[in-house]
Order: sequence, then structure tokens, then C-alpha cells
Amino acid sequence: MTTVPPPSAFSSIDMAVLQTRLNESLDVLRDAYAPADDVGGGWYHDLTRPDPGATATAVGLLAFTEAGRSFEHFDEGLAYLAARQTASADPLRDGGWSTRTSLGLPVVEATAWIARFLARARCDLRDDAPDIRRAYRWLLHNQNPDGGWGSLYGCPSRVWQTCLALRALTQLNPYHPAVERGVEWLTSDRTSRRPAWGPTRAAGPTVTHTAFVLLTLAEARPLQHDERLPAAYDWLRANLDTEDSHTWIETYDVAPNGPDTRPVWRLALWHYGLPIALSALLRDPRGVPGPTVGCAFHTLVRGEVATPRWNGLPGSGRTSLWTLWWRLEALTDLTRMPLAESGDVLHWLPDAAVVQRSHARDRPLPALLPSQGPRVQVVPYLRRNWSRLLLALVAVGSMGGVATGTWGWKDFWLSVILPMVMTTAHETAKRRRSPPPALPAPGQQTAEPPPTPQ
Repeated sequence: MTTVPPPSAFSSIDMAVLQTRLNESLDVLRDAYAPADDVGGGWYHDLTRPDPGATATAVGLLAFTEAGRSFEHFDEGLAYLAARQTASADPLRDGGWSTRTSLGLPVVEATAWIARFLARARCDLRDDAPDIRRAYRWLLHNQNPDGGWGSLYGCPSRVWQTCLALRALTQLNPYHPAVERGVEWLTSDRTSRRPAWGPTRAAGPTVTHTAFVLLTLAEARPLQHDERLPAAYDWLRANLDTEDSHTWIETYDVAPNGPDTRPVWRLALWHYGLPIALSALLRDPRGVPGPTVGCAFHTLVRGEVATPRWNGLPGSGRTSLWTLWWRLEALTDLTRMPLAESGDVLHWLPDAAVVQRSHARDRPLPALLPSQGPRVQVVPYLRRNWSRLLLALVAVGSMGGVATGTWGWKDFWLSVILPMVMTTAHETAKRRRSPPPALPAPGQQTAEPPPTPQ
């Protein structure tokens, strides 16, 4: 029977393994790039298909942008996205992007991803890039009156779509009132007893949606204190299985002409909850839960990514664009996030770094380490205290002789005089040794010695 190690055994993160997995994912994307029939090129979410799609192309380019790597077909990808941007006199359509299943209507599921990529890649000044201002206005026009977003204006607001729109707007203009209204839609009905989120505000909570909301709120309001968020992070940690990818499908009907009309199409979103949860936990304002993040990291890097021909549909045990993206974003977050939060104490040791959390900053550092029993260095101790030990040994032996009548008190004092003299001389020599010079304080200049008279 195989014994499962405790979570603390996986609390370490090997940065070499992390970089290897990042490079594997980017190599797969490079190999899977395909030119379009008319303009540019890109990816489809099923990487084995040769015809690209707008959303997958933006996510693929975003992967290289977030990893800080160059991509030889970056300009072609921008040209493909620019050619697919909708132009219309209707402000609810102009500037957005559609998916293959949305009958040509721009939707949040595509537009938010592309707008976020354009903002992250700083493409606003490029003449060959899509019009980011029109994409920005499309997101604002398609926000519902309640503050959330559905696939497009008038569709019921949903948690995933609201997070997608907020993550894009946060990169474009984080101070627009639409961002605050979206945050309010997400958080207004949350309490400490009902801290988590599901696909809709009334649905049961899921790890995926709770993690995505926490990730979104950390980006939209990074310095805002909300007493409800710790309960949400606690719920996420309690319900996260670090050995499970939390992969599942969210399906819903889209009725662009209003809720009373017949649904025109059904959308299906593949969710990968584990990497999203890892990214969210890295932003816990109380500090990163090391063992949980370490276990999630080991699960994410356990499998290998081979070639695009090894990829298949999500959930089939093989990777797709979304498998690559969510894992890549989580691993990239690990390379960026500082381990020490505000108020913590970072101890630099010769061979290690120790982060002392703010709630334990008044405790001595040895008290934070696992207790392994006292360790006495015998040889150095004997070298420092040999004279005292000799005196004590002679005194005890002489007292034993007096107690048994072997010799008298005169012999006792004669036997201890020499060790006492040796001890006194030894202690005096130690006190006369000059202490090492004190190091100057940081920023303090060392005074120059006075010149020697000639």
C-alpha cells in the first residue's frame, strides 16, 4: 500500500521544474500555430485544428506576453484579430468579437479576452492592432443595468462573464464607475456564512468560480479591505482538492433578444479550477498558504506536455489550449508573486530565506522552527569551560574525601587552590580579549583613521 506524504512534504517549489513546464507549454503553442486562409493566423481551442479562432488566438498571444517571451508570429496574430473585429453602427455590436457559435454577434466570452490581451501587450499605439478603444466601449455598452455582464447586453448576468469583463476593464481603465458596479454585483450578496460563488449568484458554490472571483477582486481592488474575503479564502482552501484538476463544463443558453425569447444557441465553457485556485491563493491578503500551494504546484507539473498532435479536447486526459493557458498563468504567477507580504519579516540566512509572518513577528525565530531537541556542541563547550569543569571535579572529589574521612580540610584546600588559580587566570584572559569591531549601520560611513604624524 502506497503511503501518501503529508501536505507539508510538498511545500517546496522547484523553480527549475517550473521553468521547464513553462517552456513546454510555449513550445506546444509555437508548434500549433496555424495561418488563416485570408489574413494572419493563430490557434483554435482544439490545437489539432488548422483553422484559428479569435478567442484562442488572443489567449495564445497572451500566454507569450505574460511569460515575457517573444513570438515570431505575433504580428500575424494581431492582424488576424484586427480583421475579425466587428464594425457596426450599433454601439452594442461595434468593436466586439464573436465566437464560432454566436451567429456573428459579439459576446463577452471573446471580447473580454481579446481586450485584456491588447491591454497587457500594450498594443494601443500600434496601427496594425485592433481598435482597443472600440473594444473598451463595447464592454461598457454591454454591461447590464444590475452591474454584471451576460454574454451580451440583456442576457442574465453571470459570474464568469462578469469576471472576464472586469479583468479586461481593470487593465483598460480601473477607475471607471463600471468597474465599481461590477465589483458591487459580485460582492453585494456575499456574507461570512455564504462566502463563495457559483455560476450565478443564486447557484451553489464551486471551487472554480470562487477562485476566479477572488482573482478578479484582487486585480480590481488590490488594496481594498473587505472582511468577507477571508471567509471566501477559507472556503476555497477547505473545498480545494489539490490532487484534482477540478475540470468540468459550464453550459448555459444565450437569448440575445431577451429572456422571454427562445434561446438561439448554447455555450459551453471548459473550466480548470486547480490552476485558477492556485493563482487566487497567491493573493490571500493574510499570506500565501505554502503547503496548499505546494501541493497544487506538484499536481500541475506532474504531467508532461508533448506535441500538439498529442493534444485533444478538454477533459479527455490530453491538453488543449485552455489546459495550457490556465496552467501557464498559474506558473507565471508563481514566478512573480513575492513570498513575503506586508508586515512580514524576511530573514536572509547563509543558505536559506525564512519568511516570518506578521502575526508572529514578536516571537524569536528559533521558536518558529520545528523542535528537534537541544543540541550541545560538546567539544567547543569543553574548550570554553575546561577550567571551571576541572575546578568542579576536584572540589567534588575533595569533598568526597573529607566526607569519608580519607583526608582533612587542610588537604581539601590544598587540592583546590591550583584549580582555582587556573580558573581565575583563564577567566581573566577571556575578559581581556578585545571584542570584534562593530559593523557600521546601513548607510553609515566608516570614519577614516587619523593620519599618522610624519
